[in-house]
Amino acid sequence: MDGPHVSRPVWKHIWKGGYEAPEIEALTALLKDGDRVLELGCGMGIVSAVVAKKLPGIRVWSYEANPALLPVIDRLHQMNGITNVSVRNAVLLPTSEGGTRTLHINWNFAESSLNPRKGSGQTVDVPVEDINAVLGHFRPDVLLCDIEGAEQEVFDGVKLDGIRAMVIELHPALISRAAVRQIFDSCAAASLYPRVDLCRGTVVAFERVED
Repeated sequence: MDGPHVSRPVWKHIWKGGYEAPEIEALTALLKDGDRVLELGCGMGIVSAVVAKKLPGIRVWSYEANPALLPVIDRLHQMNGITNVSVRNAVLLPTSEGGTRTLHINWNFAESSLNPRKGSGQTVDVPVEDINAVLGHFRPDVLLCDIEGAEQEVFDGVKLDGIRAMVIELHPALISRAAVRQIFDSCAAASLYPRVDLCRGTVVAFERVED
């Protein structure tokens, strides 16, 4: 909380205990000890750190596009004795072409995005990995996604087979209603349907419903 990466709005949310609360509450309700979790958009690492601390038997693979946040996440894990979270600096997209994408760094790190927006300044090129290859290798039970509008690209070709539950923060100011529909259609095609009791604001929780 004491680094230059923490803007005042983020600091206030953390101090009051409300930082990413809808995601944490939904994940806590959906996770089972022993689960594998794939996290897209780690940020400061707080969400995955909280659930990893509560459920030490889970294993988390986190992907964060902003390389400047990796030392912050590592420090958080060291201070809290968290050893079941692995963090990688990459963007996951449904493509096998590799390469890089430009991340637009915002003064508020939580609003950094693959698409330029108000408050963006510095840019950095980030390696791209194939999300479907990662899903096939890691075989997660739960998917967590908070990637500032890039969810539109991720769900245009992602294979959700094997995912039991998912928590995603949608960004309606950055993606179209058609993109939101596509995300819901992709989830429904994998038998993932909203858990209305765990949804709040733009955070939507999904859970597999078997026939």
